Order: sequence, then C-alpha cells, then structure tokens
Amino acid sequence: MPYKEAKRNGLPDLERFIQIGNRSLLIKGRSGTGKETLCFELAGNNVKEYSVVFITRNQTDKILYRRFPWIKEFVSPDNIVEISEQDAVMIDPSFVVSAIVNAITNSSKKVVDPFLSSESPKKPFIILDVWDSVSREMNAIDRMRAEKLLTSLAEKYDGFIIFLSEQTDTSSLEYLVDGVIETAQQYYKTYRIRETNLEKLKGIPIRRPKVPFTLQNGRFIAFSSLRYEKKKPSKYVPISNSEFRFSTGNADLDSKLGGGFKRGAVVGVEIDTDVNRFALVPLLSPLTLNFIAQNNSALISSSADQDIDAIVNYLLPYVDLEKLKNLKIFGHGFGASSEYIVEREGIDFEASYSKWIKTYSMLKAEKKPLLMSVDYSFVELAYPSQEKLVLNSMIENSRTVRHNKDLLVIISRPGFTSLEVMKSVCDLHFRIFDHEGTTFIAALKPQIFLCNMQSSFEVGYPQLILEDSV
Repeated sequence: MPYKEAKRNGLPDLERFIQIGNRSLLIKGRSGTGKETLCFELAGNNVKEYSVVFITRNQTDKILYRRFPWIKEFVSPDNIVEISEQDAVMIDPSFVVSAIVNAITNSSKKVVDPFLSSESPKKPFIILDVWDSVSREMNAIDRMRAEKLLTSLAEKYDGFIIFLSEQTDTSSLEYLVDGVIETAQQYYKTYRIRETNLEKLKGIPIRRPKVPFTLQNGRFIAFSSLRYEKKKPSKYVPISNSEFRFSTGNADLDSKLGGGFKRGAVVGVEIDTDVNRFALVPLLSPLTLNFIAQNNSALISSSADQDIDAIVNYLLPYVDLEKLKNLKIFGHGFGASSEYIVEREGIDFEASYSKWIKTYSMLKAEKKPLLMSVDYSFVELAYPSQEKLVLNSMIENSRTVRHNKDLLVIISRPGFTSLEVMKSVCDLHFRIFDHEGTTFIAALKPQIFLCNMQSSFEVGYPQLILEDSV
C-alpha cells in the first residue's frame, strides 16, 4: 500500500523551506518530543525526489519498522545504517564520521539499471540520528570541521540532511545549517501539549513561529487554527440517544464521554475571552440538531448582543421546518417574528425569567427530553444590577433539569461570577482556550481529554472534529 500523508502532517513553512532548495536542517529537542516522527513525515512528503537514508545509533530496521510501520514504503532496510553507541563512544570519533560519510556517498552513487528504467537516480535525504553520540566526543574545532563536511556533502549530491540532537548547546551547527527547529512539550493540568518552534528557515518568512502538534496514532499532525468553510447543506443525520445518555451529536465525543451526556446532567462550558465565539458552533450546533431532529425540544438563550438569526443559521438549513416547532430561542428578534422566537422582557430579569420558565413548561408538556442552553456571562452583562437573581436562576435551572432528566449547557467566561457558580453546579466542565493560534477543548471535570477542535461541513452540516493532544 503506498505511503499516505497524515492529515495536515506538514508545516507549510517547512515544506516550502525544502522545496526552494535548502540543504540542511537541525531538529533539536529532548527525547520523546517527536523529532524522529517529524523527520519521517518530511521524508515521506518528498519521496518522489529523494531516497531516504537513516543513520542511527542502536535501531535495527525491525525496531524502526515496529515503531513507525508506515515508513516501510519509503525507507528500505538497505538504507538504514546502524552505528552502535559503542562505536560512537569507544572508537575514535573520526572513524564514525568516516562511516557516516561513506554511507552518504554510497547512497548517492546508486544508479538505476538503464535496461530496467529510464528514471534518474534520486537524491539522498539523510536523517542523521547518531550525531549527538559522535559530536560530544570531539573538541570544538573537530566538531565544526565534521559538521561542515557533512553539510557540504548534502550540497555536493544535491541532497538534504537533517541533524537530530538532544543537546541544547548546538551553536556551531545552528550557524552552519539552513534551518533550525526545536520540538518541545509543556503540560496543562495533566495533559501534554507538544509544539514545534521554528527558529530559523533560510529564505522563508515564518508565519507561525510556534505550531502545536500531536503524535496521535504515531504520526506527526500539526494543529491548525479553527476554520469556517460552509458547504452546500444537507439534512442532519441524528445519532440515537441511549436509555441513560444523550448523544452529543458527535460519535467521537460520545466515545470519549462513555456514550454521551448523562440524562439530567449539567454541562459547563468555559470559553476564554480571546477565543472567537464561533468556537461554540461545532460543539453546540450538532448537539442542538441531534435533539430537534429526533423530535425532542431545545430552549436556547441567545446573547444580548446577538441576532437570533445568528443561531438559526446553524440549525435551519439542516433540518425540516416541522422540526423547528420543538425549538425556542430566547432573545431579541430585532423586529423579526417567528414561532421559534421568544422575546426577552427588556431590563427586568424577573419578568424575563418568568417567561423563560413558562416557555420551558410549554415545551415539556409532551414530556419529551429537552436541551437547555444559556450563556450566563451575557446574562450577567444584560442585567448587571440583578446579579443575585441571575445566579439563583442558574441553580434553579440546574435543579429542574436534573429532576426532569433533561440536559443543561451553561456557558461562561473568565472574570464573570457565573463562571464560579457554573464550576460548582456542573457535572462536566469543558474549557475552550487558545494556544499559539490553535483552539483546544479540555475536559477538566472529570479530566478525560485535551483535543484540538475543528469545525467541518464536509457532510453538509456542522461537525466537531477532535484530535487528541498526545
């Protein structure tokens, strides 16, 4: 089976860096940060032009294929050159340098049988995983001479060489090579966030100096920013609810939550102030569609500054009009009238909340399950002098939903009192935040997952795409 690129596996700046003719790259970082995986992804993306040569410390082809089974298609056993750790330490480093030079030279001199093929021999793509073991046994002058020799070989054979290093002191090599990347990782709660730091790429303006990524399924996948690309709409296909749980409208999220949200649950969604409000769409739109498409009800409170149409646009094209009879949106219609619009009562919270309760009771008349969704940070803004009443309504809604085995989604933001109350009453707490231009969603209560979140309309309606940060 031919090699297939992992989804978004490459970094656009790095791909262009290789394509414009640069010859050398240093990838540094602590052990386990994804250096080798990134190297093989880059090699796999350039197999039409290059022949991959992997010069390693103590990894046989069997070990390498077991770790990276997908590289078998473009890294042949003959091109895996093993130089043991013992050779690199116990023998004069110049011997090891000579062995590396010979491996590069031999791979570059391989020719294609003219009677079997008219193709030209491929250029060498060298991944040098042994350099740390060699260079630490050399003095500064000899090390620089060896580094100059190896980079010049890549130039001579029109190839490309990658140095892998776990050392932080690589100043001489950083000066010689055309590009420098560092792979790193940090932790948020108990979750790991990996990122590449693009420090130097000769001839390429670096648009994203830091790019978060994952090694999900043993592949390097760079996380991208949240995108909005609406396509021709089609009718939403619901996911059936179980006896004890409501589907989230997303099979992947259902799986992570053990089958979806428990009936009677209160779900808290904390969204950071620097995150675009659109980030809520791939999470809440499929959930709402899944309720109304199965003839269940949904009661949604729109933001005080938001036209109700902004919500309807993510629902109406994907369900039959008759399904909207089970939908009520509480807010401002700005002159528009519709059976699903419930006008909020001006500046009096008590009057508005009374209307809210009546609407809920009307929708529950048929005793069907109901989704209730409220952005309480905007409710706080709309009724600043009635904060106590607003917070009490959150507790009352939670009690009602639990009693009736419905589902309540509370949304709030940092800096709002409602966020602290939300954390206290919710059964599940999600946080949506931005890290280096990438939108993440973390399950904090309980701590289940950290994922990059994406919106997709590939099937004709909004979908949430989750990629685990591992």
